[in-house]
Amino acid sequence: MLRRILNIARGTPPIASRGDLVDFLDSRGAFLVQKNIMDYARGRSGPHFTALMKEADFNDALTQSRWSLYPLGVTMVTEMLDSFLRAGGYRVDGFAELAAEAFDRHTPPPSIAPEAWTAARAALIAHAVQIPARAAKPVKDIPFAYSQAVFDALPFHDARKSNDFALVQANLRSNLLAMHENLAARTSPAHMATLIAGGGAPSAPAAAELLFPS
Repeated sequence: MLRRILNIARGTPPIASRGDLVDFLDSRGAFLVQKNIMDYARGRSGPHFTALMKEADFNDALTQSRWSLYPLGVTMVTEMLDSFLRAGGYRVDGFAELAAEAFDRHTPPPSIAPEAWTAARAALIAHAVQIPARAAKPVKDIPFAYSQAVFDALPFHDARKSNDFALVQANLRSNLLAMHENLAARTSPAHMATLIAGGGAPSAPAAAELLFPS
């Protein structure tokens, strides 16, 4: 109880319900890829970042990158949840339903073809179903399988980012570790296992543009 009170006082409310856990998965999945994209854009463009952000073509490419990578962000955070549970001695099913609830909060974004969005959902769920049967990964190693896809989707020409893969991968690893620390401050493996196993009604879809506020 004291821990939960301290978390609230620090602006870190506990993950008390399944809805809270879906919120965490959805928001952290989006933030993981968005932060990586924006940090890279700032670093690559340097003093020209503000001007770059005013260019319509770049913003279109940025939106495309954000949304195309959102399913991968949710995938990485889902694997991180599994790692957190395994460290506490829990192995549970239900990640597919949890990931679907997060994904289904969002209608297909205008930058993604509906059939591509449907295919991304199917791939996310198919992967999440298999997570409990696989060997658990250390959190720091989870991005290894996805770093190339994130790197390829960055809205910069290949020639400009050719030497930056290690930087992008390190950023993903660092941010996912920070999310893991935040998760540990907000819930326990035992409580989270109960939330995942309990199921629940999916949340209502939100407007696509709300996922990535300006």
